[in-house]
Amino acid sequence: MGSYKRRKNREIPWRALLKGAAVSMLTSVVLILILTLFVYLGWFRESAISISNTVIKALAAVAAGAAVGRHRTKTAWWYGAIAAAGAQIVLWVLMSVYLGEWNTSWGLAADILLSIAIGGAVSALILRKRT
Repeated sequence: MGSYKRRKNREIPWRALLKGAAVSMLTSVVLILILTLFVYLGWFRESAISISNTVIKALAAVAAGAAVGRHRTKTAWWYGAIAAAGAQIVLWVLMSVYLGEWNTSWGLAADILLSIAIGGAVSALILRKRT
């Protein structure tokens, strides 16, 4: 069983996953709001939205990987990949509910794979830097 301090310091995997996914979703929402402001002010054209959307998804995956990589000492790449993909799926569900359209496409699969690759890589790099 161990002492309370040892049990308290042990990281619970689902807590790290939830934290990474929450950081990723928060990053996405903030960046989407900034993009909306830039389009409204005329600094970006509407044609830049698709490229900006991909950049936002990549930055959100980086945020998820960084949040998980700081707290996991073992298999951080796996948890970073799961957190980034989970956040991507939750954001897709929320946007589908908001828009009333449930479009599944190869683009969604590509976004999830992008999130898995980036989230896992960032977590692994942070873990490698720590050890």
